[in-house]
Amino acid sequence: MTKWTLGYRYPIALTISLAPALTPMMVQAAPFEAPPATGILDSLCYDYVPKIEKPASDQDANAQPVEVDADRLEAKQGGTAVYEGDVKVRQGVRKFDSDYAQLDQKSRDVIAIGNIYYNDGQVTVTSDKTLKSNLDTKNSELEEGKYQVHGSPVRGFAKRVVMTNNNQNITMEGAQYTTCPPGQEVWTLKAGSIDIDQKEVFGEAWNASLWLYDYPVFYFPYINFPIKDERKTGLLYPGYKQSSSNGMDITQPFYWNIAPNYDATITSRFMDKRGLMEQVEFRYMPDPAHAGILYFENLADDKQYSPSNPSLAGLSDGHRYMMNVRHGSALMDGSLRFGIDYTQVRDKDYNYFNDFSPQVGTQVDSQLQQSFTAGYYQHNWNLTSEVRRYQILSPYALLPHEMLPRIDYNYYQQGKWFDLAWNSELTKFGYDSGSAATLQAGERYTATRLHLAPTLTVPLVDAPGYYLTSQYKLMFTSYNQEVPDNLVSQDRSRFTDADSKQLTLKEGTITRTLPSFRLKGGVNFDRPLDWYDGKGTQTLEPEFQYLYIPYKNQDEIGIYDSTTTRQDYYSLFSDRRFAGLDRISDANRVTVGLTSRVYDNVGDERLRLAVAQAFEMTPPKVRLYPSNPESTNARSLLSFEGDARITDEWFAHAGTQYDTSEGEFTAGNGAVEYRTGKLTTQVNYRYIKDGNLDYRYPTNTALAEDLSQAGLVMMAPIADQWQMYGGYYRDIKQDVNIDRKIGVKYDSCCWSINMSLEWHNQPDNVTLKPTSEKVIGLQFEMKGLGSVGTGGRSVTLDTELLPYVRPFNLKGQQ
Repeated sequence: MTKWTLGYRYPIALTISLAPALTPMMVQAAPFEAPPATGILDSLCYDYVPKIEKPASDQDANAQPVEVDADRLEAKQGGTAVYEGDVKVRQGVRKFDSDYAQLDQKSRDVIAIGNIYYNDGQVTVTSDKTLKSNLDTKNSELEEGKYQVHGSPVRGFAKRVVMTNNNQNITMEGAQYTTCPPGQEVWTLKAGSIDIDQKEVFGEAWNASLWLYDYPVFYFPYINFPIKDERKTGLLYPGYKQSSSNGMDITQPFYWNIAPNYDATITSRFMDKRGLMEQVEFRYMPDPAHAGILYFENLADDKQYSPSNPSLAGLSDGHRYMMNVRHGSALMDGSLRFGIDYTQVRDKDYNYFNDFSPQVGTQVDSQLQQSFTAGYYQHNWNLTSEVRRYQILSPYALLPHEMLPRIDYNYYQQGKWFDLAWNSELTKFGYDSGSAATLQAGERYTATRLHLAPTLTVPLVDAPGYYLTSQYKLMFTSYNQEVPDNLVSQDRSRFTDADSKQLTLKEGTITRTLPSFRLKGGVNFDRPLDWYDGKGTQTLEPEFQYLYIPYKNQDEIGIYDSTTTRQDYYSLFSDRRFAGLDRISDANRVTVGLTSRVYDNVGDERLRLAVAQAFEMTPPKVRLYPSNPESTNARSLLSFEGDARITDEWFAHAGTQYDTSEGEFTAGNGAVEYRTGKLTTQVNYRYIKDGNLDYRYPTNTALAEDLSQAGLVMMAPIADQWQMYGGYYRDIKQDVNIDRKIGVKYDSCCWSINMSLEWHNQPDNVTLKPTSEKVIGLQFEMKGLGSVGTGGRSVTLDTELLPYVRPFNLKGQQ
């Protein structure tokens, strides 16, 4: 039998419009980042593309010696040299081959005929006809030549090729251009003339037509196309969607490359059921220490607006807009930092995000966050501040308290036998009475809060395999509180004592001083396993915690930033029962937990199981609101967490909270996922008893109901170049579908097409009655030339309402 022993505790999109246009097209890259030179070559499709060759030294290639080899050399009268039979000319990285070559020593003109091959490290050109060149000017002219740009899939054919300026400029007449591999020419651009400057990002073509296989489909009087992965002013690819609420939804962005560290994207978004919306995004980075984004979108007159439309009842007309500002600065080598994250829509436009789905802004619980931060950071201390305001996106929400501002000072010092910490906070809580929701009448209570919490942590035992730590904390909090006479009804009901029927909120100064003692310890056992070639390891890690905080009635204090935390394994070992500082719960509790892990032969965690429960020696009396009943439970919820990497392809997760007093599950979640190659599939489920559902889900959010939702997502190859993807989420309790999506994509080396169909329940923050929404998406892309459709080339398992989540948290997981 194996014995236990003590162990140690352990994207660029290359795109252009396909509509006839006289405007140059462009490439979009990440903000001010230097993209890779051959990003579109990251595929085995282009293994035939030669790499860019640079001279071995800084010496000018024209100054390097010329080596000539041929089967026969003949010198003619007048200084003409004739080379015949397997002619090879080498000058640095330059290579030139032909069957016949003639050199005029005086003019330095060269004429080559038959089996011509030219390679200068930037471009390769071949021809069976005639090449004329000058060794001094390096200007060349070729008949009926095929060309291949190095470091790029760009290749083609031209009846006449002219190379000038040391071969940096290439002009082709009667030319063809494609990025398709040989033998897979799905699309070809045929032009009267094409100009390529290898120092530029784009090539240019005149009198061009786009051919799909043997059929012309578009004509371009002028067009330019990407030859490098860099940014340039011009049109981005258009976007197309068809949805129930907005109808035909077409976006056409224009990119303005103002400077290497400044750019802007101006987008016209036409929705036939809404109208024309203009969107502007400006990005800036004057230097690496300062960067930000300014975004604004405006819909002058929403066609859906009418005084009788309940979803837009808060507006006086159809004008709708949104602005977003994001900025970050770091000075003094990063010690001094500033930040802005500000989002605002028109006042009382509660459904703006539901209707238009902007991809900016921080939104939490139907609130848009508006935050200004500043901080000074040193090795063992920091001083930070934040002003945080909110815009409400629900007429039924109680106005949140805003931080106007909050100032934090934190200090940490590690000694030989102790750790000392000082945490302090000064916050002024207010609210914007001018933005009160329509159903609110009255005022909210406000306060200025000072909190000081010195903490001493003393490790009593710290040895390999076991530890015991004690912690001593003193928490002092002072509130200077103002309670108006015309308090809003929601606050009055929450702060009315259930027994005395009296309002508990107190005007003036309120102080609270509470000590805290915590003792936490654990042991780590491990043993070898026969699994994983006999080199596996299993651990057994019991741990416990004792927490004591005396009781103090806090019903006189308002709730400014606190809420009840949902219990799980890790929160049971915390010293807080409430998030925030407005409520510090009394505690006389013992928490015990047990974790077991399995590691494979290379040290990766393959299994983790953890279970914990807290036992109240004295039931806690502190309540979030005076109207809430006191807790009478002698035991916390029994919490379980489990993660497993069953094989290299199979993953599993499960988590539950079980009420041992009532004999019922209060929450649970689980997922099983299979991944191999291009195949990914996951089945998931989550359950919360009497949970207030998020406003995005199809339910009346004014009611508290059980949440019981199951989901299935899948991305699977159905042929060599075909891929299917989709997601399905259903609320079992309410017997309704939440979100359904299915898509299919064909992806070859040369082109791709992506089609998707999605049904989801569009939320409404005013009527609280979601509507069924159907969205159709179509994207067609010719790689290296352009795309038309709903976005970039990649597909994901995200749906409109729910993102794809991998809930597996194992060390060493890939």
